[in-house]
Amino acid sequence: MKNMGKIQQIEEEIKNLHYNPLMAKHSFSDAETKDFFNTFWDIHIKPVIEYSKQMAEKYGAHLEAVWLGAILHDIARLSDEEPHDEVGSKKAYQMLIEKGFNRELAEKVKSIILTHRCRKYPPETLEQKIVASADAMAHFIPPFYFWVGKYSIKNFVEILDGNMRKVKKDYNQKIFFKDEKKMVEEQYKMLKNWFNYK
Repeated sequence: MKNMGKIQQIEEEIKNLHYNPLMAKHSFSDAETKDFFNTFWDIHIKPVIEYSKQMAEKYGAHLEAVWLGAILHDIARLSDEEPHDEVGSKKAYQMLIEKGFNRELAEKVKSIILTHRCRKYPPETLEQKIVASADAMAHFIPPFYFWVGKYSIKNFVEILDGNMRKVKKDYNQKIFFKDEKKMVEEQYKMLKNWFNYK
């Protein structure tokens, strides 16, 4: 893999941006912003990277594109810009070009980020489906929902309803591989029980 050193450097840079955010999140203190992004790296971005790399190896995908897509899939969240898939895909493309990656790879990464939410732009390629699946799988790590609850401005019932919709959508619409769906099946059942307050 010819770009391995450069990709590791980008991963370290993005991790550092999560550990030392450049701007405060709207209505958050500097300390809250730092805690928000530190935790987000540890309980979401890092697992997405690991799941993505494992699946890229397993399914024979373009590892560099998948790895970069996973690292950068939520990059627009650092600047609180939405829709973060559309904004982030453009930011990632620009960053990769500026760092000397070729346009073909930058385009692949851009498309991975654009499709990772499975909303307006559904994933079609193997690489897109891998990062979308990894993003969903990382939502089945229970501490993710403690983090969501800690920083939500919604009331308790709204949080539970939103979490229930999220786990159902992630499990049923965003995990594209049978083995990986099986891998999170127990967590899916457990989380549905957690969020079923009625």
